[in-house]
Amino acid sequence: MAASTKSLARSAYRRYRRHEALRQPRLGYFSPLPPAPTGVATYSAAVLEGLRRIGFFEARRMDAVWPIEPRHEGLAPGYRLGIYHLGNNVEFHADIYRFACLAPGLIVLHDLALDDFVLGMKAAGDPLGFAADREARRLRSRLASADVHGDGPLREPWCGHVLRRSRGVIVHSEFCRRYLEELGSRTPVFVVPHPVVESVEAMRAAEARRGELRARAGAREEDVLVVAPGDLNAAKQLEALLSAAGTLDPTVRLALVGRRIEGYDVYGAVKAAGLGNRVTLAPDVSDDEFRGWLFAADVIVDLRHPHRGEVSGSLARALQAGRPAIVSATGTYLDVPEEIVLRVTAGPADPQELAARIRALAEDPDLRARMGAAAASLARHLRETEATAHGYAGAIESTLGLVRDPARKAYARWAGALADLGVDEEMLSRGYGLSYAKAMESFVPRRVSSTRPGEPGA
Repeated sequence: MAASTKSLARSAYRRYRRHEALRQPRLGYFSPLPPAPTGVATYSAAVLEGLRRIGFFEARRMDAVWPIEPRHEGLAPGYRLGIYHLGNNVEFHADIYRFACLAPGLIVLHDLALDDFVLGMKAAGDPLGFAADREARRLRSRLASADVHGDGPLREPWCGHVLRRSRGVIVHSEFCRRYLEELGSRTPVFVVPHPVVESVEAMRAAEARRGELRARAGAREEDVLVVAPGDLNAAKQLEALLSAAGTLDPTVRLALVGRRIEGYDVYGAVKAAGLGNRVTLAPDVSDDEFRGWLFAADVIVDLRHPHRGEVSGSLARALQAGRPAIVSATGTYLDVPEEIVLRVTAGPADPQELAARIRALAEDPDLRARMGAAAASLARHLRETEATAHGYAGAIESTLGLVRDPARKAYARWAGALADLGVDEEMLSRGYGLSYAKAMESFVPRRVSSTRPGEPGA
């Protein structure tokens, strides 16, 4: 009898939660998803799985919208809140960007510098590309920090237009928050850590391939294998890495592992380095093999110049694999704990400095072990606390509170109209356009339950 009562109680509770979920407004989650060949797709799959684990979908209904179809443009404004993932690639994000401007909501900036994206929109003749360009030109004088001016793409705040139209923005590091604050943005910013994207099972299977992949690279167990994972492009400073490797002891071997990028001749760079079989090139590998190379590595090198305000997904995976890393002292890399990475000076990598950092790790296995353990511990903490999922849930709930506020909507339309007219801070200080805002200060929403005819507010 007791078992039957418990079963009925559980069924009733589940029906209640389903009923409550149906009463909730629907949310739209606009992002590339697997098998789309972009890191944002893998990222988003991890975020959605994390939200499922913490029970978010028991209280909120959310549609994951991908691939984007023409009908979605008409559906986007119907969601109570849209969550829009924006990256620096027109192919995957053009429609999502348009929806974010059409039905403002919570944006996720995977890159602060949407330079390639905006230029691509302009090349296609899209008016939103020209609007973003005008906004960037208007805001550029506000950016003065040395770190920003050291990276060309960040000097132009290409994200300013969509940021101004949004109700909230998720970024992945404090560096990004500082950038947006320096820009003068008043859009609420939520710093949410990059998710731990790989499952424990997938990483365990990858670790079993360590010996196989080290053998492919010609690395004996006593050798030091340096792996540069991620997109094979100029920004990863691969030529400097190849040059640095040439000055090191032959027991230090190198593997370049990742996706080939159009416009960069990685084969030519490897051939010009003249390192022979000390370098292994593994382009366009499967996800399983990519993870395996992380475990095959003794040292990870993950550099970036120019930096676009992105958080490295390949570095996040390397930390999960418990590997020490060498990174550039710029942008979001500055927010990685000191005990996990060694840094080289921001800007174009100096091969001699890079070689010194590699040598320090190659000659000190205890240092590698300590850094690797700290990296794995951080990744494990992020997974166990569900930090990313809770960060998303908090950002969504906070932004929902904003979009429900009718006065805020009116303020947003007013502010957007003034900005479109070219009104700046100096004009506002002189009172231009403030009469509407002052009138809104006297607005008191009608509360039918607490007022009667003739009373204030009725």
